[in-house]
Amino acid sequence: MVKDRRFAVRFSLAAFGAAVIATSSGAAGAGTLTAGDPANTFDLTPFAVGAGSISLGNLTDFRFLPDKRLVMILKTGDVVVRKTDTTLVAAGAFSVSTTSEQGLLGIEVHPDFANNHTLFFYYSASAAEGGTSFDRQRIVSVVLKNDNTLDMPTKKVLATGFMRGPATNDGGALSIGTDGKLYFGVGDSGCNSGAAPGGIITNYFGTCLTNGNGKIMRINLDGTIPNDNPLVGVAAASACSNAAACTAEGTDIATTGTAAPRTEIWAWGFRNPRRFWHDPQTGNLWVGDVGEVTYEEVTIVQKGKHHGWPYREGAHGYPPNKCQVVTPNVGDCVDPVYDCQHGTGTATEDGNCNSITGGLIMDSCDWPATFKGLYFFADNANGRVWTMQPNPARTGLVAGTRKDFGGGFSPGALHTGPDGALYVADYPGTVVRIAPKAPVICPVIPPDAGTEGGANDGGGGSPDGGVGPVDASLGGDSSLGGDAATNAGSGDSGGCGCRVAAAQTTARATWLLAALGALGLFIARRRRAG
Repeated sequence: MVKDRRFAVRFSLAAFGAAVIATSSGAAGAGTLTAGDPANTFDLTPFAVGAGSISLGNLTDFRFLPDKRLVMILKTGDVVVRKTDTTLVAAGAFSVSTTSEQGLLGIEVHPDFANNHTLFFYYSASAAEGGTSFDRQRIVSVVLKNDNTLDMPTKKVLATGFMRGPATNDGGALSIGTDGKLYFGVGDSGCNSGAAPGGIITNYFGTCLTNGNGKIMRINLDGTIPNDNPLVGVAAASACSNAAACTAEGTDIATTGTAAPRTEIWAWGFRNPRRFWHDPQTGNLWVGDVGEVTYEEVTIVQKGKHHGWPYREGAHGYPPNKCQVVTPNVGDCVDPVYDCQHGTGTATEDGNCNSITGGLIMDSCDWPATFKGLYFFADNANGRVWTMQPNPARTGLVAGTRKDFGGGFSPGALHTGPDGALYVADYPGTVVRIAPKAPVICPVIPPDAGTEGGANDGGGGSPDGGVGPVDASLGGDSSLGGDAATNAGSGDSGGCGCRVAAAQTTARATWLLAALGALGLFIARRRRAG
């Protein structure tokens, strides 16, 4: 329990803003890049900071819109929009409980936002909104109006009935998968044992299937349940007997009988999946699952499988076959693709982990080869950003490849922007932008080769996709690193394939003029000959 209290205090204190320091480039901002290749190769600059009466303190998550506006959410329930001219708009607020880690925790953008202007939010409902200990976490959709404010009468509750944590483990991850479904991660409610893996278990919520806590959930964008979810049609699943409160040792899930499961469940056996990301190349869902007293982990989710908690933390604890006691029996526990331990580590396992923030693979075409294709992730409690090398199939991480990339942050979320840069939410109140000092020139994209991708964390051209051109109708945005004077209308903001769009347009125009000139000369000669 000690570790979770330390994390909760760090996460909830606005006073932690004192950690905001100067960047390596001398500009005011949060964090620094690690000396050597990171600092020599990249610039770190503040992208969004509070201004006037609008504060960004207690910043938890953010997403870019297709037109490059940035929507940011605060633990306090506030939503702020950064327009492309850099000005901030207070968009509205949700009525939230902010006890410990609770609050406004996650945001995602509808894949058809350009037409329906819809956003998704994950938050801890206040008592004034009807939130209770048994119905605290909510997933809702809301329309963002043209004036950059939330149209609250359009709010629709898509999923509810998730317990609060007595201290921690409230989840908050949101992502639209490559299948177009909405995934969200719910914490196990934080009834912690304080024991190393393999010890006394006080909380079975992550493993019982009548309860939504400690799960990855999957719904349609209108809140209905996809008929291919793994527990649809299952009549009997392991039930929770102690959903009312944490007890001294919990009640062993093997003895609690069965009942109908929650069919929104996609995968189970998680402790606190706060941040995750869909790989647009493989469709895999990469989760940073926050551990308790010993290990933190990165997991690639497998549909309809048990991912270990509370029997295993990281790749440690009870034997993997312990997960077979759950009904339905879906086999052994699925171990993470990476785990690291609290403290100094060992010869075979990384240390210095305290509270993991799941990240993403950076595929932006203008990134230097030495960093392109690496998995970037972070630790909220110790303020680090790291990289690791994925295996060629992008189904795991190569042991021994973790490297420091930056520090001095309190990183709550990492996403790719429409310009291909890496953006980090620093909890005290800054979104920072990390981009190459000398970007690689992206390959030429043939005319009509493709269009902008869909939702955030999705395909090409969208935030966190990292591949494909930005919509040319957006024009150049100098605030995102593009040259508005030379690239206006070209869609060039440093993203993939669009850097040469203006040159392509010029070349095509030159070719067309030459062709028309030749045709005119041919017609004139025919007339003279006649």
